[in-house]
Amino acid sequence: MKISDKAEEWIDRGSYRKKILADQETLGKGKLIQIVEIKPGETVKPHKHGNTEETFHIQEPAGKIEINGETIDTEKNQIIICEPGDVHKVINNTEETLRILVMKKNYEENDTEWLEDG
Repeated sequence: MKISDKAEEWIDRGSYRKKILADQETLGKGKLIQIVEIKPGETVKPHKHGNTEETFHIQEPAGKIEINGETIDTEKNQIIICEPGDVHKVINNTEETLRILVMKKNYEENDTEWLEDG
C-alpha cells in the first residue's frame, strides 16, 4: 500500500491553478494526479502532449472542453480521455469555477506544446 502525503500548494498559471496530489514518487514512473481549477471567464489555451494521456474527471462543471475541434459541455462526474496528440483547450464561460481531477499516464515533464488559438 502507498499513501501520498503530497499536499502541495496551489500553483497559479494565470487562467488556471493546479495542485499536485500524487506524483511519480508515489504512483510510479509516468503517473501523476492533480486538481485543476479554471477561473470564471478564463480559457486554458490550446495545447497537446506528445506522450501523456490525460483522463479528466469533472468534479465541478462549468464551461466546455474542446478536443480536436469537438466541444464538450462539462457535466458533474463526467470522464473525458485525452489521448497523446489530441489538441485540447478548456473554456470557462460561466461565473463558476471549473474543477477537474486530472490523472496523467505516460507523464513526462515538458511534454506540453502550447499552440496558437485560432
